[in-house]
Amino acid sequence: MPSPRKIAAAVAVALVVPLLTAATTATTASAAGPKDPPVPSIPQRYLDQPITWSVCSFDAAVKRLYPQAPTTNCAKVNVPMDWANPDAHPDIQVAIAYSKATGTSKGLMSTNPGGPGGAGLSLSASLATKKTQLFSDFDLVGFDPRGFGASTPLQCITTAEALNALPVTPDYKERTKLTHKVEAAEAKLQADACAATEFGQFVSSQQTVYDMDFIRALFKARQLNFIGYSYGTWLGGWYADTYPSKVGRFVLDSNMDWTHTQWDNVNFDPFSGQRRRDSQLFPWIARHADQITGLGATPAQVTAKYNGIRASLTTLVKAGESSVRGDDLDGKIYSAIYGNTRFIRATLDILVADEFAKAPSASGAVDVGQVDRAWARLAPNLQAFDTLAALRARYGVTAAASADLEASTQVTTLKDVIADARAEAAEATSADQPVNLGAIGTTVRCNDTAWNKDPNFYTKEADKMAKKYDFFGYMNGVPMCAFWKYAPQDRKLDLKGSPRLLIVQGELDPATAYEGSLRTHDDTKAVTRFVAIDDEGQHGQYIGSASSCAEAIGDKFVFTGELPGKDQVCGTTPLPAELSVYPVKGPVDGKAVHLPKSKAADTKVNPLLQQVLDTVASSALR
Repeated sequence: MPSPRKIAAAVAVALVVPLLTAATTATTASAAGPKDPPVPSIPQRYLDQPITWSVCSFDAAVKRLYPQAPTTNCAKVNVPMDWANPDAHPDIQVAIAYSKATGTSKGLMSTNPGGPGGAGLSLSASLATKKTQLFSDFDLVGFDPRGFGASTPLQCITTAEALNALPVTPDYKERTKLTHKVEAAEAKLQADACAATEFGQFVSSQQTVYDMDFIRALFKARQLNFIGYSYGTWLGGWYADTYPSKVGRFVLDSNMDWTHTQWDNVNFDPFSGQRRRDSQLFPWIARHADQITGLGATPAQVTAKYNGIRASLTTLVKAGESSVRGDDLDGKIYSAIYGNTRFIRATLDILVADEFAKAPSASGAVDVGQVDRAWARLAPNLQAFDTLAALRARYGVTAAASADLEASTQVTTLKDVIADARAEAAEATSADQPVNLGAIGTTVRCNDTAWNKDPNFYTKEADKMAKKYDFFGYMNGVPMCAFWKYAPQDRKLDLKGSPRLLIVQGELDPATAYEGSLRTHDDTKAVTRFVAIDDEGQHGQYIGSASSCAEAIGDKFVFTGELPGKDQVCGTTPLPAELSVYPVKGPVDGKAVHLPKSKAADTKVNPLLQQVLDTVASSALR
């Protein structure tokens, strides 16, 4: 079987215009755009169902961090597989976690960590351990979206024969005919696998939004309050458009371009990831050359060193001497730079790859000696931002790592899912032996909006992006959505009738581009307030933000309902082990609006919250 962690679990015109032009041709929707589906009613039997509650498995960890926290209880509730036709399919279950406010409740607060597919059962309680007023002011509910986590899982079923027939490429960055063939074959296999059960077509944002409103109704809450990160902003925007009268205080943080298509969004990733790496990570490594051995003292030297290490890894793979791939290194770096403190982990990933490239192990995999030597190349003051145990768990070189530690440290991409499944298929006793790829989050993207059905469109786009953005421009390849057989469950978002929402966005976010977030704000200006954070690249801001300015705005809105009278630009605090903020020339110019000074932010790491966010980041490429 594949391992549990693999199965569970001001617009910058020069950058944006080419992407938007390409994206326009990527969909097959009519010129009139999508039509909103009718809002389903909730059959009374779901509201009347008996619910068996028990103390959540994470409750003890919550109380260790905040002993005054109320008890969080967990349960699973039945919901229709298809809200439009509740009697047409078997019911599924959604896992929920609930705690009552310790003071006078302002209402029900829910959250989502991102994804698609990020498990959010513990997120509301985890956020409250950092922002304890949430415990006193709100009844808190967390949930795992349908198809993922402890909810009824999406199963993507293929066969050993299909897996064994897949072609392979030594490096997806090499834009060859072979790579094109591999990408198309893998995408088709994934699409067929995730559409193999009747549930696949209903693992969508719109169905999840219906689940969210059912949860609101189940607790007899007049409105729903919500804090959503990354893909959680997509859910929040879709909920506000579907149920505008039920919207309370919504904080949408690190926003997708949720008024546009899923393809528009993933096609932003190559340039936003490159910008974060080149404008912040590599200059940071260079500035700490006296504390990091052997990566270079200028950004150009660090870039050259990275490219050299990566090339060595690919050479070893081509020679059949290694399973440590250059494209895996790219994926590790991309996911690590979601967080500022994770710059240390990204640096360690480069150092581990360097140690392996210099002296490959006989097994062809990273070994504990290489990991430990990489760790020793960091000065103690940088080591303080991570742990050797976490690094060993990340590379699977210690048997003592917990499942939670593995899930939050080891990076899982769709390519990893395929590789693990191929390993299982190689040991199959029959060609038709079923293999479960697990819950692939891209299924949600395929179900949400229309996609171009020509694989050649995507290979041409990836080829072009790989030339323009040489770090991870090739990352999208051919998506499984090119072969998805079900119609999109789309809607045209105008948020008519919704109260104002708060949008928070870092300028240099690698995963949800500032330009896309700003475009969504421009589309919804009547009902959104936009807070930009200058020179900030972390993915995920509100609650524990590097910017106390943005944190204060979020607090005032969540706890009093008050928003700024106009859009704001906030400052931020320095990157790890630095005393000052280094300016980056990005989409925020810092001159149009007075730049508030940012006080020293609370950068203390909350381990439970960090684990949730790390787990989402580690599976972001699934």
